[in-house]
Amino acid sequence: MARVDLGLPSGMAYMPRERAMAEGVFALGDAELLALLLGTGARGRTVMELSNQLLREFDGLDGLAKAGPFALADRSGMGIAKALRLLGGVELGRRFVYRAGRRSEPLSSSEAVFARFGPVIGGQEDEEMWVMAVDARNLVRGCRKVALGGVHACGMHPRNILRTALLEGAVGMVVVHNHPSGNSAPSMDDIVMTKRILAASDIAGVTLVDHVIIGTNEDYRSMLDLGFIPERTPAPSHLPHRPYGTRLRPLPADP
Repeated sequence: MARVDLGLPSGMAYMPRERAMAEGVFALGDAELLALLLGTGARGRTVMELSNQLLREFDGLDGLAKAGPFALADRSGMGIAKALRLLGGVELGRRFVYRAGRRSEPLSSSEAVFARFGPVIGGQEDEEMWVMAVDARNLVRGCRKVALGGVHACGMHPRNILRTALLEGAVGMVVVHNHPSGNSAPSMDDIVMTKRILAASDIAGVTLVDHVIIGTNEDYRSMLDLGFIPERTPAPSHLPHRPYGTRLRPLPADP
């Protein structure tokens, strides 16, 4: 995108708002985007100085996204209005990511599921479980959060998961949940839950395509890839890409 001449006096620096108008929002750095949300600085500090201070104090955007409104509001130069404006922007970004699951591209792999959900629930302090309802071509028909805070402790029943898929008229579903510990390795509870969902989905006639466990926003495990979910449709070995619903990696050989 070519830079737009805004007619600023020679030598005057472009602030985030002017730079966004001249070059596009995508050209801005993290501190500049944060400055757009905050709007104004504080006494004796510009909005850019305030933005950089927040990024330092919260160890970057990930820390800011996890902060509560009062923790942000207590910072010098903030206040509750700015804190809520900032968190509102973060939440809009999260919602865009998971609503992108309604786009026309079919889910092609567990990696594609992770690409959509890693930024949303990876590294979160609370455990969340989501269900993506898909049609026969793995096009996403709907995406809903079905549990928050202790997926296993809250007694999540397979029928609550299946209800979401059935309400969307789905042929299959992908279950996604996170581990706040950051370790995506499946626990025994995860394995048991996957088997229970699998058994219930067979009865209901809805295929459990995968159960993806997300640790951090850079780490995940797929119960399909690990072999805890059987292949939905065996794929010929000569295909360059195996359809999602078949194992993406060979199972380890028995010792």
